[in-house]
Amino acid sequence: MRKNVFNSLMLAGLMLAPMAMTSCLNNDEETIVLEEFLSGIPSDSQATPNPSVPSPNANIPNIQTTLESTGGEAIIRIDMTGISDSDFNWLRLYGTGHAEQNVWVEVDGIAKGILVINNEDDQSSSVKVDLVFTIDNSGSMSEEADAVARDIKSWAQQLSNSGIDIRFGVVGYGGYVDGAIDLTTVDNMSAYLDEATGVRRTQHFGGANASLLQTYANSFPHASSSVSTNECGAMGIEFADKYFSFRSGANRIYVNFTDEPNQPNNNTNYSVEFFKSQSNWAAAQGTVHTVFSGSKFTYNRIGDEEQPWLISEYTGGTTLYTNSSFSGITLSSLPVTGAMQHSYIIRFANIRDKLDGRPHLIHVTVVSKDGKVRADKTFTAVLGSI
Repeated sequence: MRKNVFNSLMLAGLMLAPMAMTSCLNNDEETIVLEEFLSGIPSDSQATPNPSVPSPNANIPNIQTTLESTGGEAIIRIDMTGISDSDFNWLRLYGTGHAEQNVWVEVDGIAKGILVINNEDDQSSSVKVDLVFTIDNSGSMSEEADAVARDIKSWAQQLSNSGIDIRFGVVGYGGYVDGAIDLTTVDNMSAYLDEATGVRRTQHFGGANASLLQTYANSFPHASSSVSTNECGAMGIEFADKYFSFRSGANRIYVNFTDEPNQPNNNTNYSVEFFKSQSNWAAAQGTVHTVFSGSKFTYNRIGDEEQPWLISEYTGGTTLYTNSSFSGITLSSLPVTGAMQHSYIIRFANIRDKLDGRPHLIHVTVVSKDGKVRADKTFTAVLGSI
């Protein structure tokens, strides 16, 4: 019996590959406490529970979780775009054991030792980004359309030149999906937008799989019975989610341009409320940012005329309000730019018992040292297997 226990301990030690131990076995002691993993990830014994967050005032964006293996360790990697205060001052995050710790992670209620990489410090660990522009191309957008296209092209080029591993896609919508190009290079996307002018820029299908996308769009449920009415950004986002070729492990980011409420025509799948539940829109499906051409005012008819920026609130995104001519701003001033430039990688280990193909709860809490930024969110993720 003792031999079997010893063999089990040896196997567990090899699987976890510890760097060091806080103590050896002495006398009747039979517990080994892992100090640190090969990857430098602090052990769970060093972790503290997530603090309570009174009156959260900041959003945690949706996350990507990826399973990695280092030296025999099973490691979960969280990729997350930036978190800011109300003035878009971006936080640096510090993990377990750091004097300035301001982020905590629990998995199924168990505090995890976490190692945080701020991408602004280590560009070699930069996250991958698949960025989709969903663009209202109804008649009311005719004044903005050329300016939006101009700034999309300029901004996308800046992002590509910055060293971010990024691809771009476009969906054009009114009451139905009437244009798209799948994820591609900045040059291909720009050429697609330049094939026409005004709202017609996104009223056609481009790229290598243009015909296939058009076939999908023809069978995709409309947001209205009349194809010339009922702008519905949620429909455009869900079209890309279903049919675009997103890369494994890439952060999915959407930027939705519109000057109208989200109008799902009582289609619950196209309602902003659809994005509120992770059973409908999981964290891995992405974060939505909104550019709204007009002043913020209240739409209150759920299922009919909805606040489009609620999709951003539900997914941890941001909203920018502009004027009808889209003048006086550039997309480089979008908060999502800072969110990508100040992204994070969070790693934790000791999770082999979670690699069961079942959903697990990941609870992330961020509280700045001065208490001015407070955020708390629980995600559902299937952690996979190796």
